[in-house]
Amino acid sequence: MNHAVFPLRAPVRLVSIGDLARQLGVTPRALRHYQDRGLVRSHRLSGNVRGYDAEAVEQLETITALRAVGLPIAAIRQVLELRDRPEAQADALREALSGVLQARRDQVTRLEEMLEEASASPGALASVVAAGKSFA
Repeated sequence: MNHAVFPLRAPVRLVSIGDLARQLGVTPRALRHYQDRGLVRSHRLSGNVRGYDAEAVEQLETITALRAVGLPIAAIRQVLELRDRPEAQADALREALSGVLQARRDQVTRLEEMLEEASASPGALASVVAAGKSFA
């Protein structure tokens, strides 16, 4: 008699969407949004609740960290898609972070100009707005 041998698998531990959202400091809606945008997959728990395995949790930790510093979803997608090519992924991440940093520096410059104009011309809202537009 020939018996098939099947490898034993440990049960997959899934984290519910609500628990993971609390853990990451985001809303369940944000997690659904990332899934809807194709950045991560979920499984279904009882009651049709979304559940995330360890790989998805790790990806969502990355996504939420990058969103917190202002990376757009398109840039995050590009970085995640390169996970099998670590050097290319690091290059893409550096490029995306540099872009966000430059945008923030430009914003600080605009704020400084507007603050300077507001200090020089109390009550002159139009000139403050004009100073801000000169950097847009």
